[in-house]
Amino acid sequence: MKRGASRRAATRPPTVDLASAASLGLPPDLAAQAGFRLGVVAFVYAGGYAVLFTLSRLLEEFPGGWGFGAWMNPDVTAIVFVGTSILVSVIAFSGAIDPYRLLQIGLFYEVFGALGVEIDILWWPSLGLWPPDEAFAVNGISWTCPWIVLFPLIVPATPGRAALAAFSAASIRPLLLLVITAQGSSPGYAFTASAIIDLVLPNYVCFAIAVVGARIVWGYGFRISEARQMGRYRLVEKIGEGGMGEVWKAKHQMLARPAAIKLVISDPAHESVSGETELLIHRFEREVQAMAELRSPHTAVVYDYGYTQDAKFYYVMELLDGFSLHTCVEKLGPMPAERVVPILRQVCHSLAEAHERGMVHRDIKPANIFICRYGRETDYVKVLDFGLVKHFGRQSAEETDLTEVGSFAGTPACAPPEVVMGNRDAVDPRSDIYSLGCVAFWLLTGHTVFDAPTSLAMLVQHVKQRPDPPSQHTELQVPEDLDALILRCLEKDQAARPASADEVDARLAEVRFEQPWTRERSAVWWDLHFPAGTTEAELETVE
Repeated sequence: MKRGASRRAATRPPTVDLASAASLGLPPDLAAQAGFRLGVVAFVYAGGYAVLFTLSRLLEEFPGGWGFGAWMNPDVTAIVFVGTSILVSVIAFSGAIDPYRLLQIGLFYEVFGALGVEIDILWWPSLGLWPPDEAFAVNGISWTCPWIVLFPLIVPATPGRAALAAFSAASIRPLLLLVITAQGSSPGYAFTASAIIDLVLPNYVCFAIAVVGARIVWGYGFRISEARQMGRYRLVEKIGEGGMGEVWKAKHQMLARPAAIKLVISDPAHESVSGETELLIHRFEREVQAMAELRSPHTAVVYDYGYTQDAKFYYVMELLDGFSLHTCVEKLGPMPAERVVPILRQVCHSLAEAHERGMVHRDIKPANIFICRYGRETDYVKVLDFGLVKHFGRQSAEETDLTEVGSFAGTPACAPPEVVMGNRDAVDPRSDIYSLGCVAFWLLTGHTVFDAPTSLAMLVQHVKQRPDPPSQHTELQVPEDLDALILRCLEKDQAARPASADEVDARLAEVRFEQPWTRERSAVWWDLHFPAGTTEAELETVE
């Protein structure tokens, strides 16, 4: 059984209640953070209540021994308030409840917490359970006041709901005073008008402050939610980040279709080495245009693109339920050859169409190739990131400028020799085929073709050093014809490589295995290692 599968099932975030999300005005990730803070607040409340009550008992501030005979006494109520707080904390930390519903529970917990404080301050003295000279010793501001003020700042809600919860919490004290007065149990205390004002007014002043604070916090959340609006899509949570931008999970306002949004970051800390943010935006635009032209089912689909209100470029693509080949091998180890071959053939399908349209990807690497669940299919390949695409046979000034964004266009581990040498005119489909050979080597062995201490040394090896066959770097069985094909893809001389992705695909189709990688084997693998709904970050190794 996959290690950690049962734990993930218990902690995986539930489906978001979109109606609650809209009413609260908070993006889901911020709502989840607020839910976590509710758990912290409840845990601190439980610990503080337990410690103070235990100290009071040990110091014999409550006369008599420990007892549970009456339905309501200090011991029973302490267990109720501490236990309920622990329960709220556990629920919040577990992620078992939709974060928006959890925040609604938090409003009730605010009132519940105020009740616990006021019972200790007013109720037990009124029953004579504290020494008479200490009865009602606390006037004016009590612990309820900071509770009322701080709670909506830590656990946000809409202004109306926050005001109702804060008013209810502030009203606990006058209600208890009415009950105490009605039963005539107020030892040593005169309920004069000024005394009642001293007891009640501070709570309502704090209520007013809380309303103002709740409106400010809700306003920030609403503005963040608006800022995350991309056309008809709303950002849900960040799922990736790199030097060129961020990737967010998104939802369409009207359709149920999930999507991924790639967003250019203009903050200087996220800019490229050259700092040319405008060139990065052009690169993103080229990626959108290139991917929009392609119809291969193994090329990621682009839905839309545009600019945010603050002039950041973004584009919307299909959300993939899977992970990159880099992540897969890094965390689960090399793949058997019978599985690698069908994966490479799907990559060839995407590249063949791009090459027919005069495009070279120029950044084929394990991180840019996803395997995923796709409808009923598993091990379904999607090729991503055409940001470095080049139209071979011609070199525009724009393409030259874009290549100069950063010190090297591509990835050192998968760099063709002609790219390393800076021979842009020589870049053609066979350059992608070299990179595909590097990908195949990684999938079969779990290692890059060349092992070097620096990127520069690795680039030199791509130009000068002959690679070993993959079979020499893995304990798994690699057929001789597959070994030979990969070495041919990794030839320094472009003319010695396969002429096209179609040729590579045809050669891969000729490789035979005693136990082919079937749909059934693939489905079992995915159910074992990557249950539906698991995120890439949760991918773990087999025990």
